[in-house]
Amino acid sequence: MTLTAFLLILVSVFLHAGWNLLLKEHKPSLAFCLLISCSALLCMSPFYLLCPLSKLGLSWKFWAFLGGSVVGELLYVASLAHGYRYFDFSLFYPLARALPVVMLAIGSFFLPLGRERPGLWALVGMAVLFFGCLCMASRTKGKDNAEARPAWELWFWAVVGATGTCLYTGFDNAATNLVKDSGTLTWGLVPACAYFCLVEIGLVLGNGVIVACNPSERKVFKELFGKTWTPLVAGFFDALCYSLVLIAYTKATNASMVFAFRQLGLPVGFLAGVFFLHEKALPRKIVGLCCIVAGLLISVL
Repeated sequence: MTLTAFLLILVSVFLHAGWNLLLKEHKPSLAFCLLISCSALLCMSPFYLLCPLSKLGLSWKFWAFLGGSVVGELLYVASLAHGYRYFDFSLFYPLARALPVVMLAIGSFFLPLGRERPGLWALVGMAVLFFGCLCMASRTKGKDNAEARPAWELWFWAVVGATGTCLYTGFDNAATNLVKDSGTLTWGLVPACAYFCLVEIGLVLGNGVIVACNPSERKVFKELFGKTWTPLVAGFFDALCYSLVLIAYTKATNASMVFAFRQLGLPVGFLAGVFFLHEKALPRKIVGLCCIVAGLLISVL
């Protein structure tokens, strides 16, 4: 992990926790997510005009990877829309972010997720980090808003979100490497934002169809459209956040390490839930935070 990659990830975690908090606090729904994607698309479209990736003559693999990323993003936003609707931010956010750490670490042994495979200490650190996330997300009777919901529902949407995260992480890493290896341009902020623009086009189209076919989501969309600036702000945070992550992929030796360090957003999300949503700072969550920090430190040994 280079210093540049670390700094990019550090900024992105605040942005990521920010737009997730806005989604949770206002209107957790696919309609809200659709407006976020529309806002992000508007932010990224000027960069695509400066760097039209479609004119680079990239192979079909690039477009296949892009399609896989869009599918992963659709699964991810669906999990957020349902998870934040029924569960505490400090409960669902850590669990959905924890599962992909181990899934990506295991996947890096079988898929080309980086130039190097994670070493023993990196795997140990990820395991400790994962345990810490589970500590934060463990349910205590009478403490969480999720008590009225069945446990399988919490885990189902967390797994859906984790699966989507693993998909778009792996496909985005592969797609950006194809562009970088093509030698047609120098990868940086402009190409990263141009690529993200293509992802958002797919996300807007896919999520738009789902919202249009769902009466309750259509109703929420009508309630939100043109009546609040919140989705626009969240979309800007989302666009800037993931553009920085895309650049970080090219500065790191392994995609799973990039995602592991993005877990720095968990303490940020935890504090945001406590101070802005007035959720309780339970001892198990504090223990989980300590394990996350320890896991990150072990990972870089």
